Amino acid sequence: MTDAQPFDDAQPEGPLPRSGVLERVTLIMDCLGEAPGHLLLEEVAAITGLARSTTFRLLRQLADLGWVTQDAGGYVLGPRLAYRGVLSDFDGLREAASPVLGELAAATGYTVHLGIMHRGFVDYVDRTGVGAQSSVPTRIGTRIFAPESTAGMAMLSWLQPEEVDAVIDLAGVNRPGGREELHRELAAVRRRGGLACRDGSRHASGVSSVGAAIIGPGGPVGAVSVAHRGAIPEQVTGPLVLNAAADISAGLGNESIGRAR
Repeated sequence: MTDAQPFDDAQPEGPLPRSGVLERVTLIMDCLGEAPGHLLLEEVAAITGLARSTTFRLLRQLADLGWVTQDAGGYVLGPRLAYRGVLSDFDGLREAASPVLGELAAATGYTVHLGIMHRGFVDYVDRTGVGAQSSVPTRIGTRIFAPESTAGMAMLSWLQPEEVDAVIDLAGVNRPGGREELHRELAAVRRRGGLACRDGSRHASGVSSVGAAIIGPGGPVGAVSVAHRGAIPEQVTGPLVLNAAADISAGLGNESIGRAR
């Protein structure tokens, strides 16, 4: 990337009036919100028509406040906006899921998450668990690349292969192992009836997880997952997670999803 250091235009600008700042911030947020993926500094400046120095300064301030995120790929909307937008858009899902999540947490003793998928990433929109399970490093608003979470894998397993590829392309993230390995793992999730499992012993965090998708009339609308630092007995916990997802689906008016036996 070329925007590690500030860039001074030939004609430096003085302090912007308050209304001017708001207009420029709105242009940047609209630009990032409509983009299919990350944008470089130069791209944001070109699309908005703002001076490069102004664009850099505002992006840096927005990143400091959590409205924008910068990484190796460029700039995208940040966790603060995702958190607020997700919660407002999915209040109905959270309302239907809330009692089920509590029951699942009580039955398993694990941290329970409710997640939705957006642009190839999973956003956690609710979280509960005995003692808050502080050893599981997540919170409401946490965002994870979909193939790296059981909630994401569970939702992806309900999509056609070409749909999965489109979702991953939208995320703009390269997954270790490539697409062929991802599709093999998704096939295994389908063979388990839509249950996605993660063995914490194979990861540095040590966190194991089991997830299942919540299905609406048009496909997956979210996922429920349990997480625990240590092993999770799949044969015991898996049916509980599948049934919790089915209960939430039924609460949304969809009775077509089968339950674990």
